[in-house]
Amino acid sequence: MLLIISYVLYLIITAVITFYVGWLCYKNGIHYIQAELKDEVLANAVNRFLLIGYYLTNLGYAAIMIYNWDQVNNMADVINALSKRISFIVLSMGGMHYLNITLIYLLRQNNKTSINKNNTNN
Repeated sequence: MLLIISYVLYLIITAVITFYVGWLCYKNGIHYIQAELKDEVLANAVNRFLLIGYYLTNLGYAAIMIYNWDQVNNMADVINALSKRISFIVLSMGGMHYLNITLIYLLRQNNKTSINKNNTNN
């Protein structure tokens, strides 16, 4: 019974964190995407695709984490298992966020370099 309680708590906590962080990134990230793409319709479409991909990736990863769950015998084991699994999910979200920010930064730098080369050639 404790294992089922662990699963339910884990899925609820992970889903809440995933959807909250995803919504924040969706709501605030549109400005970065619009600045890069210069096309509002395309930027909104890309932002929605990123949100769906984010949800699918994190919820899929959360489901895989249940597959390797250790047996829990008491509440201390429940807390230990939950903290271990949730920390992996949160760290992966942070890693994905910084990877996306880095890619956007590099894309902007590349575009600035291309613009500067075009301006000097004209």
